[in-house]
Amino acid sequence: MDEAESYLFGLFEKVRCLRETARGEVWLGADRAGRPVIYKRIRRTGLPLAELKALSHPLWPEIYAFFEDAEAGETHILEECVQGEPMTRRLETERYLTEREARALLLALADGLATLHAAGILHRDIKPGNLIEQPGGTVRLIDFDAARMMHGGAPDTTYLGTRGYAPPEQYGYGATDARSDIYALGVTVRELLGPAYHGSLARVLDRATEVDPKRRYPSVAALVRDVRYGRRLRMAKGFAIALTVFLFAAAYLFYLAQTHPGKIEELETTPVEELVRHPEELAPDTRREDVRETERKKEGMPPGGTTVTEIGGGAPSDGAKPQAAGSAASDDANNAAGNSGGASEAPPREEIRAHYYFSDDCWNAWTDAFDYPVNNASNTVYIPAGVWQNWAGDDTARTFPDDAYWHVRVHVTNTTQETFAAPVLHMEYDGGTQTVVQNYEAPPLAPGGSIDFDLPLAGLAIANPGHEGYIGHDMTLELRGIDHEIYGARSAVSFVPRTMPANFGNW
Repeated sequence: MDEAESYLFGLFEKVRCLRETARGEVWLGADRAGRPVIYKRIRRTGLPLAELKALSHPLWPEIYAFFEDAEAGETHILEECVQGEPMTRRLETERYLTEREARALLLALADGLATLHAAGILHRDIKPGNLIEQPGGTVRLIDFDAARMMHGGAPDTTYLGTRGYAPPEQYGYGATDARSDIYALGVTVRELLGPAYHGSLARVLDRATEVDPKRRYPSVAALVRDVRYGRRLRMAKGFAIALTVFLFAAAYLFYLAQTHPGKIEELETTPVEELVRHPEELAPDTRREDVRETERKKEGMPPGGTTVTEIGGGAPSDGAKPQAAGSAASDDANNAAGNSGGASEAPPREEIRAHYYFSDDCWNAWTDAFDYPVNNASNTVYIPAGVWQNWAGDDTARTFPDDAYWHVRVHVTNTTQETFAAPVLHMEYDGGTQTVVQNYEAPPLAPGGSIDFDLPLAGLAIANPGHEGYIGHDMTLELRGIDHEIYGARSAVSFVPRTMPANFGNW
């Protein structure tokens, strides 16, 4: 037993054999701490395991160790044990995916495949049996035993994969590339939707599973664009056709009015105002940037979605908290964010939405007016000298105090019918002399539930406070999760300490 083999087999103990075929065997094992692991002995070499081990993505299991026995033509792998149910169980029990679930599955798998393909790796065995559904709805992709590196157009010489899911070129008819995984992905999702499905994803799956690779999506990025925006583009195209028909009819009526003035009175006409929809009445997908600015003005927000918080009203006494201006705005923000106790006139939209607060003021409440994600909201907090001069530090740098007032809060709501898996809030803060990057994790968010991420500012530094020309220190926030589009996924707040005039008490 060589050194690599001795090392790998010293990491775990076999518990029981899960599967044994002509191509190898799979064992459930336990590592030194008693945690479950998977051990594989595969009668094949040349797998892209080193490249796969170097990648980091939650879609596939982590590889702990591996070695090749070239003389025996075998590969030994120790990897993460992914617990859950294979999606073949859905087929066995006819618990087919809804269109929403299928769309989320396509986007999640495409995200992982994009990482694989960028590294030159093909999975080549995507199928329901290799998709593990975990509690909370997260899906993992396993079994890279048929994986290979892309190699510039040469036909495959080793016929691996699963018939019915693998594309024709995987069996000697051509070279496999990213489009081969797209084919298998399309076949898999179509099967999981059930035999009676004929919804809006059918067209996407038809293109993904074209026999001729040239007719498929050239990349998973192209597939994602069609899944996300294809329906919207078709709706916009339908509106354009309807508008063309209307204009043609209007031109024809004008022609009749000019050439047959006596006949036109016999026709029933509809005022043009009732037929032409103004830009602000169009579906959000067709709005231009100037229309968005119009909506912002209606909400009383400055262009670009920026809000301003002034900290003022006199220097706080010992133990007093600085007061943020605009309590009425705070009430409006809470109402817009869905925190009002009054009855709602309409049921909430099905969405994952994040609202961002400083001192109980929501600075992205205006985005609720849009039924598509708006992620450019920001807030500027001006901190007068009478406040920051009492903080620890000196004129080169001050740090936020450990005070309940100096917090940023992110309120996340889930009004969908699905669990929001693995929510994570990513925070980056640039304090001039200090850069802080932090991830705040939360448990899965059930349908109808909400969570709050509370970010204390204590200890964060602001460099050169009050310096002339000072533009502030920025905190950027991004809410991340699996399988969901998030409304308000990104936002930012800039803290600007500035010099106070002599009449601070009246400023």
